Amino acid sequence: MIFTTIGTAKKETGLSYLGTVNQSSKLLKNFKVNNVLTYSLYLSPAHTSGYEVCPESTPECRMGCLNTSGLAKVELHANKTTIKDARITKTRLLIEHQEYFMNWLIAEIKSAKLKAIKLNADFSIRLNCTSDIHWANTLLNGQNIFEIFPDVTFYDYTKIFSKFTNKPSNYDLTFSYSGHNYSNCLRVLDMGYNVAMVFNINKKDKLPEYFDGFEVIDGDISDLRSIDKKKVIVGLRWKIIANKAHNEIIKRSDFVIQMNDKRIGIKPKITEYELV
Repeated sequence: MIFTTIGTAKKETGLSYLGTVNQSSKLLKNFKVNNVLTYSLYLSPAHTSGYEVCPESTPECRMGCLNTSGLAKVELHANKTTIKDARITKTRLLIEHQEYFMNWLIAEIKSAKLKAIKLNADFSIRLNCTSDIHWANTLLNGQNIFEIFPDVTFYDYTKIFSKFTNKPSNYDLTFSYSGHNYSNCLRVLDMGYNVAMVFNINKKDKLPEYFDGFEVIDGDISDLRSIDKKKVIVGLRWKIIANKAHNEIIKRSDFVIQMNDKRIGIKPKITEYELV
């Protein structure tokens, strides 16, 4: 397959698009709250496409993946699979026809970037909305996407600790707590980066101020992690998924911080030097 134009690619693949701008309500907040237009890419998570795109995923995060929230949840309740099928097709296209996919991706990003300029807005990109691909290792003509767009801020959540080594300067990463990787969470925080944690609270409930000596900030105000202060916990409220049985199981699992966790409320230690 050889990419020529976006229009031709749509006809050849049956896809309406690869990525979109401000697709989810949370990404739309980036624009409303921060005046930042965000191009995002949703692929088929874990190995649901036949290819593994979330190598550090756990049974809990696979079961509770946001792949079945939002519009996808609405579709599933209506016994439709349009979004699910499209994400599988996109993922297979990336793995099986990487050059074609990357050329199409670049064309869409250029178009989205122009849209941001016309709206007098800043521009950001999140490529791993429902995946954890190592985009620094995904090349087109010897360059990765961060090198192709060096003036654009990219951001993602990840469970892959090694991504923080030799990270591209225009790529902001937030480490994701899985319930089984707390030692790596502490390592990431010590390196000066942030960790995202999901708390078992309702949409309108207030997040705790501290967790195990680290400040907790509200990650639901917008999705734009690149502007967060550093060395903090990015608190996220549990989001309901389509499968009601799975929803209750995951909500009570180690993947989600329960409000009776003894680490909640523990404030940073103050040294004698800081008291002076």
